[in-house]
Amino acid sequence: MRNHVVSTVEGPAVFTAETATPRVLIIHGFKRRAGQLLPWRDRIPDLGFVHLPGHSGAPAFTEVSMEAWIRGLREMVATFPQPPLIIAESLGAIVAMSLPARALIAVEPLLSTDQLWPLHRTIRNARARGVEIEPEMEALFDTPFHWTLDRIAAPTLVLAGAEPLLPERATAHEPSLLTDDDFAAYARHPLVEARRIAGGHTLLDHNPDGVMAVSRDFMIRHGYLPAGADGAG
Repeated sequence: MRNHVVSTVEGPAVFTAETATPRVLIIHGFKRRAGQLLPWRDRIPDLGFVHLPGHSGAPAFTEVSMEAWIRGLREMVATFPQPPLIIAESLGAIVAMSLPARALIAVEPLLSTDQLWPLHRTIRNARARGVEIEPEMEALFDTPFHWTLDRIAAPTLVLAGAEPLLPERATAHEPSLLTDDDFAAYARHPLVEARRIAGGHTLLDHNPDGVMAVSRDFMIRHGYLPAGADGAG
């Protein structure tokens, strides 16, 4: 694989793939790295890895905001000959809902932000270890993301973890960051299929088999896996 750089009005947008036009894109979440999702190459054929601006060594855009990220990545995806299937997690899934896509698998796309104790705990722990979390990045979570419901324009599978967000407690991994009301809001959307599966927020890491078991039929229906496929690339 190699890095592909697309010039956009917001700055260079970067994805890593075998070709310049992969049929499927995967987008990581906040302060994660595309490299953490590399095992998904064994499950999804023709997969490209999008680097969120300012993550994984990719250059930052002209501003740190959801709308700037959306504008720049929309330009990047628009260079593809046809819209890809997009698989995205967490903050990357919020961005993905505003991108041109044939279909979208959105893993833990948070909506409300007033109960995000696991995220704030993770940020505190990271800073205690000397990891830099820029205030501008943390500020992305200052306001809720309900506006994204109006951006959904493609068939979308929303996957959320079954480990409940509340109450605040000690946990080995982050629980789901979607409240029951958040999950219900997605489930009511006419273009969305919503499912909860075993696990917490980082489902792509901790329950890839569960994600693939639910996603397989969705991908077959939208032409990204052949009928009868087991999900292996």
